[in-house]
Amino acid sequence: MIESDQNNLNNSHLLDDEIDLRELFNVIWEGKKLIILITSVVAIFSIIYSLMLPNYYSSESVLVGRDSEDPSSLSQYSGLASLAGVSLPSSGSSVFEVLEIIKSREFVKHLITFEDVLPSIMAAKTYDLASQELYFDTEIYDRRTKVWTREPSTSKGIQPSYLEAHKAYLDDILSISHDTETGFVSIKIEHISPIFAKDFLALVIKEANALNREIDIDTSSKALDYLKKELSQTSLVEIKKSINQLIESQLETRMLANIHDEYSLISLEPPFIPEEISRPNRLLIVILTTMFGGILSIIIILIRHYSLGKETIN
Repeated sequence: MIESDQNNLNNSHLLDDEIDLRELFNVIWEGKKLIILITSVVAIFSIIYSLMLPNYYSSESVLVGRDSEDPSSLSQYSGLASLAGVSLPSSGSSVFEVLEIIKSREFVKHLITFEDVLPSIMAAKTYDLASQELYFDTEIYDRRTKVWTREPSTSKGIQPSYLEAHKAYLDDILSISHDTETGFVSIKIEHISPIFAKDFLALVIKEANALNREIDIDTSSKALDYLKKELSQTSLVEIKKSINQLIESQLETRMLANIHDEYSLISLEPPFIPEEISRPNRLLIVILTTMFGGILSIIIILIRHYSLGKETIN
């Protein structure tokens, strides 16, 4: 008897569920015209919006650090150098150090001293593929007169600061990945101008190498001055021998710095002018937005049906 009642109860629940699903389907079917209308309007707006978005292009370079590709014999002198109070530069700084320099504020401050770099970062508006011309927002920068025209505020001047440029550089333009297992470094620059993306990436790599070369040459010169002074003041043969070895290592550093253009980062794949856009994915934008419109229209139909039903009961 109990089992019979339980079966009847289960059958009742199944029937209720079937009725609820059937009612739900009927409500959606009756509101199909509104669903189609809302979904179509959303789809049209998503197409218009996606077409208004500017194209972005990515230029990428694959590099390897010289410290992993061409280890220097300077490491054998590190013990002697530490005893003498001298810090030996390697044949190119550590890859991690170079990458941190590339991401630093001071490096961006140096980069924006080059012509059109700051406007291209802060005021680029559109790019004409036919003429290969980059156009700037005239409310921010006048390229003809090379004058900044944006309205100043309490926190920002007429000309963007290097701190503003650094934020845009890290957030919107630069991407770096470093595979610690292989030692390969990928640096990517994204911009609405494929030509600027390529040229700016080449500039970043070139200036990073030049800056690290200057740092090591300067450090080496100071070390040589110190070592030569110490050499002239000592008469002990063993110490003179050690100092001469350190001098030799510093001369080797200066030689490597002067013969290698790619001092810290060696390009395995140089920057290129991209032909295909990296973003936006217009098809994906339209599909996802249209799906959202369809779901939203169904929710509106259901809310309207059940809220009107409750009002009728009341």
